[in-house]
This record gives sequence, C-alpha cells and structure tokens, in this order.
Amino acid sequence: MRTRFPALRIAACASSVLLASAAAFAVDPDVKKMAKDADSFKRSDAARALAKDGSAEAAAILAGLFEDKDPYVRDLSASFCESLKSKEAIDAVAAAAKSKDEIVRSNVAVALGRTKSPDALPHLERLARKDPSARVRIDAFDALWEFKKDPAALAICAAGAADAEPEVRAAAIEAAGRVGGDPAGDVVRGALADKDEGVRAVARMELRFVARDEALATITEAAKDPSWRVRAQVVDDASWMKEAPAIDALVALVADPVLRVSSAAHRHLRDLTGKELGRDAEIWKAWWAQNRESWTAPRGKGDAAAGDDAGKTTSGYHGLDLGTDRAAFVIDFSGSMRDRISASDARVRWDVAKDELSKTVASLPDGFVVQVVLFSLKPAAALQKASPATKKVRDDVLSFLGRETPSHRGNLLDGMLAAIRDDALDTVFLLSDGAPSAGDHVVKERVRNEIRQANRTRKLAIHCIGFGATKQSERSFLEDVARDGGGRCVFR
Repeated sequence: MRTRFPALRIAACASSVLLASAAAFAVDPDVKKMAKDADSFKRSDAARALAKDGSAEAAAILAGLFEDKDPYVRDLSASFCESLKSKEAIDAVAAAAKSKDEIVRSNVAVALGRTKSPDALPHLERLARKDPSARVRIDAFDALWEFKKDPAALAICAAGAADAEPEVRAAAIEAAGRVGGDPAGDVVRGALADKDEGVRAVARMELRFVARDEALATITEAAKDPSWRVRAQVVDDASWMKEAPAIDALVALVADPVLRVSSAAHRHLRDLTGKELGRDAEIWKAWWAQNRESWTAPRGKGDAAAGDDAGKTTSGYHGLDLGTDRAAFVIDFSGSMRDRISASDARVRWDVAKDELSKTVASLPDGFVVQVVLFSLKPAAALQKASPATKKVRDDVLSFLGRETPSHRGNLLDGMLAAIRDDALDTVFLLSDGAPSAGDHVVKERVRNEIRQANRTRKLAIHCIGFGATKQSERSFLEDVARDGGGRCVFR
C-alpha cells in the first residue's frame, strides 16, 4: 500500500498542474463577453484580442465572428488572423469552413492565407479545389499569394488551372505567378491559349513575372490578339516593362479600334517618351522609327491623372477625358452626399456631383454606350441595360438623377460590381468619398480586393474621383482602386 500512495500523490499533483495550466491559458472571460456584445465596436475589439491570444479556443471564437451581422466585424476578424500561428489555432479557424454561408467560407480562406503557415495549406487546398462556390475557390487561390516559392502551394495552383469556371482558372493562374518558382512558368504558359479571353489576359500579366524575357519577346504578337481585353493587358504590361519592344507594342496599339485600348496606349506612350504627339498612329510610328535606338526609359512615375488627346475626346468628367465610348458612371448616393462641399463652400455635394454628371451625359456623342449606377444600401441603375446614347437615353438618365435625394449608407462594392459585370462596358468612373459603409464587405482593403477580383478577367479601366475624401485612408483607397484598374484618380 505504501508503494502506491506516492504514485497517487504524484498523479494528483500532475492533475492539479494540468488544471492550473488550463486555467492559466483559458481565454479571458471579459474578451468572451465582448465577442457577444451588442456594440459592434466592442466585438471588433474582441476580435483583435482573440487573435492576440492565439490559442485554439480563442481562434474558434474568432472564427465565429466570421458570420457576425456587421460586415466591419466580419472583415476585421478575418484580417486579424495573421497573428495565429499554432496548428491547433489554424485548425480551429478552418473548422468554420463547414458553414453553409458562402461569406463565412470566403472569410476562412482569407484568414488562412493571412496566417502564412504551411499548416493552412491542406485546408486551403480543400477550399480551392472542392468548395461548391466559385467565389470561395477564388478567395482560396488568392490566399495562396502569401506562400512564396512553396511547392505545395504551386501544386494547388496547377490543379486549379483546370477548373471549369474561367474566373477560378484565372485566379489559379495569377496565384501561380505570385507564388513563383520554376514550375510556375509552365502553369502560366499553359493558360496563354485558354479559350477564355479573360484567362488569356491574366496569363499574359503573369508571364512578365515568371518569364520576363519571354513576355517581352512575345509582346508585339500579343498586341494582335483578337480580344480587346488581352490587348488592354498588353498595354499595362508594356507600361510596366518599359523596354523598347514594349514601346513597339504601344505604338501599334495607338491605332487599336477599341477606344479604351488606344487611349490607354496613348497615355502610356506619352508618359514613357515625354512626347505629346496626339493619338495619331502614323506620327508615333515615324517618331519611334527615328528615336528607338536612342530612347531610354524615364525615371519615376508618369502623371496617371493627366489628360488624353483633346483632339480625340468629345466629353470629359471632373477634368478627366473619357478615353472610351462605353462607360458606366458609378456614383455615391449615400447620406454623406448631403454634406456641404467644405466649411467655406455651402454647396451640397450631391448637387455639385449631379450637375457635373448631367453636363457629361448631355455632351455624350450619339452611340456612346452609357450607364449610370447610384449606390446607397443597394445599387440602382438609370437604364435597364447600358445603351447607346440617344436623346431619349440622355433624357432618361437626367430624369433618373433628379428623382430622389441621397440617404442611408453606401454599398460601394455592389455598385462597382454592377458595372464591372456588364459586357457592354469597358470603363468605369467611380465617384465616392472613399468610405464604404454597407454591403458584404466594408473594410477598405477587402473592398479593394473584391473589386480587383471581379475585374481580373474583365479588364475594365477604372478611374476614381475622390469627392469629399478628406482622410488619407480614403484617398489611398481610391488611388489604389484606380491603380488596380489601370486608371487615373483625381480629387475634387
């Protein structure tokens, strides 16, 4: 009996230590309480605290906030997961992927990417290859960007390149390029002949990252692609590579039959050469033939907000030449548009915005394909579908602008998605204060990413007008959206 008592005492002591240890590492009860508070700001504070805790229990509670009723809390909860490092915590977050809610599963994909942990890859593979939602699969592939040179991540991308959905294939191709490594080139090259024009455009974009010399050597041939979306991508690639063969492609594309492509080629040519020769292809060809050997790329960035060739443009909008004949005007119609322009200017923002847009619409030439989308809680379109400008279409748009006054919060994302998904358009002008406040996502980084995702295969030019954007975060958001869309950004 005596020999057993010490063992029992040791076991009892061990149990006491384990219980004490469990108590020491339990999630703070106050944080648990905050995670269920009626105040969304307290719930977001709880999300930050849970991520900092980092335990599996905290991660499970944090993942529960992915389905919070407030999109701000949802977005932040997923972004905070970069603090989670243990396998147990990552597994706890991944368990939320069993949800039937598409947004929750998308947030799981975003959160797993944030961790940058190899332990997240098996979960991301399941989401990328097996989730029934294309949206979730896309988010899972985008999350793989964080796994640079990782063979397992690249293998997931290679498998995704065969997905039945073009937008998912495009996400997999882009992820392959961003993950990198020698095999990434094969994944990208395989998509250059994809039957979908958007996938081909993304493959061209990624070729410059995985095989720059090859991308440069084939850029002039790519400028002849039958798809304007691919040719628009060539313009972006040429301005990025800044070498003589790239200028060859831009000179050829100044004569492109699609105005959105030719005007972008002209802007970049002007920035890269320092010359303003108008949008006349023959003049550019003659000048380039004489100066190709002596040309050197300029240092610094060009003026992305500068105007286009006035001789080729009949209408403008907030000082920007339209540079297209197929555009949507996506306008903030939230309550903030009832504010004054400034302390020294008593005019109402909406009145000024409406007047400017009315002038632009009235000046559109016949045949210009136009759409106007106002966004508050939900987007509302002026026309049943984007339509060629006629007197009736212009009158309908002007009548639409005068019907109501701005109110509620602003669902900027859905307003942009309505325009980006319209096959009749190739350009968007976004006017906003840069503060999304309604919709599935409202955190600026997430909204920007959703817009970039939607436009990945569409290749619409996106120009932004900051209207009452006073905070640096608001201005940076609009500048980034324009940069992602190969467009210009101005502030009024």
